Amino acid sequence: MQLNKNKIEKILDHIGFPAVSIIIPTKIVGDYEINRIRWKNELQKVYKELENQGYEKTSFLASARDLLDDNKFWSQQSSGLAGYFATNFSQLVHLTQEVEPASYVNNMFVTVPVLLSQMNKKRAFVLTLSQNNVRFFEAVENGIFPIKTEDLIPTNMADALNLDVQKETLHNTPNGLSSTNNYRDKSNLRLEQFFKVISDGLKPILFDEQVPLVLAGVEEHISLFRKISDYKYMSSHYLKGNVDDFSPAEIRLQVDKVFDEMHHRQAQRIQKEINQDFTQSNTLNERNEIHFNLELGNVKTLILPEQYESLDDTKFFGVEELLRFCYNKNIEVVQGNYENLKAITYSPKEAMAM
Repeated sequence: MQLNKNKIEKILDHIGFPAVSIIIPTKIVGDYEINRIRWKNELQKVYKELENQGYEKTSFLASARDLLDDNKFWSQQSSGLAGYFATNFSQLVHLTQEVEPASYVNNMFVTVPVLLSQMNKKRAFVLTLSQNNVRFFEAVENGIFPIKTEDLIPTNMADALNLDVQKETLHNTPNGLSSTNNYRDKSNLRLEQFFKVISDGLKPILFDEQVPLVLAGVEEHISLFRKISDYKYMSSHYLKGNVDDFSPAEIRLQVDKVFDEMHHRQAQRIQKEINQDFTQSNTLNERNEIHFNLELGNVKTLILPEQYESLDDTKFFGVEELLRFCYNKNIEVVQGNYENLKAITYSPKEAMAM
């Protein structure tokens, strides 16, 4: 499931042994059985590690074990899955980027993948607008998956407004039942009411988000929803046409240009800042220096190696600590093609303006 800030903080705040973290990559299409097998393999490693540490009470893992029998669950995945389990605590998180399979038994959860997903700017929401089949997705660089709206938004206009369309469409006239212009006027009003219900229902989901929202539908619907919604991050890109029959894969393919634009802008900006730092006075490479400047509030961007999973345990848990700090302080984190951690600090001019 997608997490709001409160649920993430519950994961971050948990302290106490055993805290089990299970992280696996998952397939969005194709052979879903591989998802279940990966989960099973990591769960077996957890049981083995608990046994090695002399911990016998494994009932807290019941919900993790029960997933092995839920075939439908494994067919509805994103790019990755993280599971967090402890006594009286269980939370699953769908990840927006691919990860390496891993499991940890510790006194705190390993949240690097979740925090990266949450802080990853390369995400886009897609809302398909239709009177008959409203759908809401989160698109990521490696796929797309439906967001569970928990009945916050309706899927069709008739149910949302309790309409009897046939009754409203036909009216008695001297010549019998007929459609009228009054109905067409009322239809426009109904559509506006319907989109207002959708817009209001999305607010709890979009709260605290700064992710582009891509609209899909006929031009009339897109134009009307733009006027109704007050979401600040509406994308200038949109998918035009009758989207009722669009598959998730077709929708994801059409938002490629949104991700290309985000990736290009981010890479250009980061590289420009590094290139302009001729004296390397605003680029940090040592973890101790990065940590010190984070404490001072002097770090603007933390750059994480693409292959952070391959770091040794000391460096990996150092990354965990740094990411938690960045998340709490709302500091930008990006992944780049670098071998080691880097951080970009504020220039003296930027620091003076803060």
